Amino acid sequence: MPSRTRFITALLACVTLSGADPSPVPPRALHAITPEGILKHIRVLASDDFEGRAPATPGEQKSLDYIIAECKAMKLTPGNPNGSWLEPVALWGIKGGGGEITVKSGSADFPLTAEDYRVTSSQPKASITVAESPIVFVGYGIVAPEYKWDDYKGLDVKGKAVVILSGDPPITDPADPAKLDPKMFLGPELSIYGRPGTKADLAYARGASVVITLQGGAGGRGGAGRGAARGGAGVGPNRFIVRESMIVRDASSTDRIAATVSLNNDKAVQLFAASGQDLAALRGSALSRDFRPVPLKASIAVSAKNEVREIDSANVVAKIEGSDPQLRREYVIYSGHWDHMGRQGDNIFHGASDNASGVAGVLELAHAFAALPAPTKRTVIFLFTTAEERGLLGAKYYVQHPLYPLAKTAANINLDYFSNWGWGKTKDFSILGMGMSSLDDLVKDAVTRQGRVVTGDTDPVEGFYWRSDHVEFAMGGVPSLASSPGIEFVGKPAGFGEQKRNEYIRNDYHKPTDQIKPDWDLTGAVEDLQVLLEVGYRVAQMPARPVWRDRPTSMHNPHVGN
Repeated sequence: MPSRTRFITALLACVTLSGADPSPVPPRALHAITPEGILKHIRVLASDDFEGRAPATPGEQKSLDYIIAECKAMKLTPGNPNGSWLEPVALWGIKGGGGEITVKSGSADFPLTAEDYRVTSSQPKASITVAESPIVFVGYGIVAPEYKWDDYKGLDVKGKAVVILSGDPPITDPADPAKLDPKMFLGPELSIYGRPGTKADLAYARGASVVITLQGGAGGRGGAGRGAARGGAGVGPNRFIVRESMIVRDASSTDRIAATVSLNNDKAVQLFAASGQDLAALRGSALSRDFRPVPLKASIAVSAKNEVREIDSANVVAKIEGSDPQLRREYVIYSGHWDHMGRQGDNIFHGASDNASGVAGVLELAHAFAALPAPTKRTVIFLFTTAEERGLLGAKYYVQHPLYPLAKTAANINLDYFSNWGWGKTKDFSILGMGMSSLDDLVKDAVTRQGRVVTGDTDPVEGFYWRSDHVEFAMGGVPSLASSPGIEFVGKPAGFGEQKRNEYIRNDYHKPTDQIKPDWDLTGAVEDLQVLLEVGYRVAQMPARPVWRDRPTSMHNPHVGN
């Protein structure tokens, strides 16, 4: 009978020959991640006591206190170089108070009622006034060198109001007219260029005074849907915005478009016709690279009101110092936003999946790294950001005011509703923005070890890549990774995953009902976290750093933002 040592050696040889190579992560760390540990954190963070975890509420302080206490219990080190667990984040809170516009067609007033438009401004000012500005139609308002696309064609729009279509241009695939061209603006997936904030930032950078968008009518793709819900809410044209919006409070606070006007599409058709233009025909012409902006014989003046307040919030930052004398000055950042939407009246927006789950995931990853026999070579940072739901603001603030040099940051791994809570294990692991960096290779290695497969975004039309904190790090030059729930469930019928996802979006997403469900099965969450653990562990250990492969040109543009 073979000795115990020979038996174990033979067993490991069989495992290797079968293709199921063991993970490079020490087993003790892998097994530190448990369903019970995950659920414990979610149960606390999504409880009524935390009141939905909105910034600048008692729920914020409870969230910060809980996260810090957990980090202390794991014997992590305060992540701020000044010895604090916090990075203060200065914000403006802006509650829109409506506004008025005066539109002229030629020299005559163009008739509008208060129901025909809505005015907003993200300027941190109580009163915003825009003098009479000529109106120009600029198609989709996109400049994308990698697609040889320029909707402005060098036109000077300084002091002008630009009419912009929503989303990306829906360009059909020459090989299949029933599909969108995958070589143009990511095909069916919403690109960064289709985001309203990107268009507004570009218009501002070119000197425009107002952005005009259209309510209703045909448009691009990805202009509405769940992505729209993340940016704030209104209750009808020209009325008070229900939820306070926020922006970073620093020297760049006023570097943004003065006002945005949402105009009824039927009224826009009439306004264009008064200038001798057919809006429907112009929509069609905007689908071509050859499109040129069209000045209208019209102008607009805008006044808007805001209620403005200063908000002092915070990111929580913890770390495990690296062990290598040189590489310890390089960093791997795991991030997850602690905030959610707070409460409205008696309704508490618990945010169990979005994003108490992500916070729980980062805490469990910290637990795993703390369980390693020795620290990794690079320093590992655990960053819990504020105000993600208000525009990725905690991450934006960190990137604009980094505690550690971005040039020395090897990777960001972001967790935001990162796993299928309660639905069990999946055969697939989804990477958002797959193909952008070499981090994908590390994911594929880890997923293959689990006997699973890697896919891209399973819901591409929503443009999830551009809707969470990793985007800010990517724009800062840091290779970033974000995953999305898999949809092929082990032991479940075809279509089950898509059905469950649709039910979550319809019934729970950004609603008070996003709570822990009694039948949750978190074994799939554990497997996903073990993948992210291995990826971060390897980045923290290997000599070379991850590299970009297909970083969108837009990420190099300082005027492209949220």
